[in-house]
Order: sequence, then C-alpha cells, then structure tokens
Amino acid sequence: MVGNRIVVIGDRDTVTGFRMVGVKECSVPETPEETHSSLTKYFRDPKTGLILITEPLAKTVEDTILELSEAPVPVILLIPDRDGTTGAYDAVLRELIRKAVGIEIKI
Repeated sequence: MVGNRIVVIGDRDTVTGFRMVGVKECSVPETPEETHSSLTKYFRDPKTGLILITEPLAKTVEDTILELSEAPVPVILLIPDRDGTTGAYDAVLRELIRKAVGIEIKI
C-alpha cells in the first residue's frame, strides 16, 4: 500500500507555512548531512507518499535525490523557498529525463 503522508524538508519559514495548513511531518535541517539524513529517513518510511524539499536544500543532496527518484514512490518534489526558485529543479528534472529516455532533452 502506498503511503499518503506529506513531508516537508525546508527552512523554518517554509516549514511554518506548511504546518499552518496541516502538514505534521516536517524537518528543518541545518547541514547537508542533516538534510541527507532527513530525506533518507522519510523516504524509507512506508507511510510517506510525497516529500517536498526546498530547492536550496535539494541542491546540497542532489545526487541522493537523483538516486532515490528512481523509485516511483514516494515522490520527491522540489519547491522554491521564500526567496523564489533557484533553477535547481530544472537540473534534477533534466537528469531524470536523461536517465529515463537515454538522451538529453532541453526543457
């Protein structure tokens, strides 16, 4: 059975916003190691269906995200933080498409 829990990994402001709308599982990591640890912990939890991670934090664990994204569930979705988008999502998406299709596609 696929999990239905939503998890947010991000800065304090982003996490606070998601907590206000009812997301209970959140993490505010301070280092890349803490980000990696939170990401893998939530990814391995069978109750997790969607992991939202802010782009600046995702940039620090990009290789891990690419590796974990090979599994269909849970879905890892990069979101902008309070400063807006960094373009990190485009790089991750391009790599996932390249792995799936076998060629690089401009997006």
